[in-house]
Amino acid sequence: MPSKYQPQVSCWREDLYKGVYTTQLPLSNNKKLRYANDDYCEFSRRTTGWGKIGRLITMICLFLTMVMILFVLYMVTPGIVEDEIRNKLILIPSCIVFIYVAYILIQLFFYLLYAPEDCPIRLNRKTGKVYIYDHFLLYFGAWSTFTRSPFRAKEITVKEFDWADIQGVMSSVSAPIASGGIVRTYRIECVVCKPNTTKVTDHFILSTHNCLTYDEWMWINSYMAFSDNNLDGELMPEDEFTWPIKVNWPEEIDKKSKASSLEEYQQIDAEYKKLGNK
Repeated sequence: MPSKYQPQVSCWREDLYKGVYTTQLPLSNNKKLRYANDDYCEFSRRTTGWGKIGRLITMICLFLTMVMILFVLYMVTPGIVEDEIRNKLILIPSCIVFIYVAYILIQLFFYLLYAPEDCPIRLNRKTGKVYIYDHFLLYFGAWSTFTRSPFRAKEITVKEFDWADIQGVMSSVSAPIASGGIVRTYRIECVVCKPNTTKVTDHFILSTHNCLTYDEWMWINSYMAFSDNNLDGELMPEDEFTWPIKVNWPEEIDKKSKASSLEEYQQIDAEYKKLGNK
């Protein structure tokens, strides 16, 4: 039976219950909780990542590979233009592929250079708002990877949604391994629907795991419903954020996401709209 949320996310597995979860043991946050108080909480969406040394080594390898590709193109292209090479039917497509690969490597290089170590999510239960801090290459392979300049890799996108419009789904991706068997990765994805409908307008990944787990989704649902008695409040260790580029929420979003009431949120929104009109 397909998902009731359409269009359906790829590799869909099941739709998740939205509401308070009651368990005998405290609801775990898988050490993804960065901060929480009575107004809002912030969750990490960081995967294992490269780490500082891993990033530097990968960047060096990518740089050397790009130099090699550009050198090959530099040596071959003049011969094609001047009609000195006979096998054009092979070399021209090969050069196009080389250029395409070099472009992807440049994208990845700038991603590793500028992307923050984490792209968190904030949820304010007093205002019912959800904020997504995103890097446009977070979902590597999206269409924007091929249409946007790699030099815009610094750009951070912050989206605001209503919690009432967000639903959870589980998806899974399987891949065979050389030694035999299958490796399966599970993802909790949040779909954003038009109010009071099941028509999906946007979606984002909440968490990714190698085993089937609903921990973060259950924790967030109970928190947003003010059901705090069974929530594990352990915060993730900050020393895991090793890359110098830190998460930096825009000032307006930072204030809105920390508002203690819907009235305070509306006041902040009005102030910034007024400043924007000047």
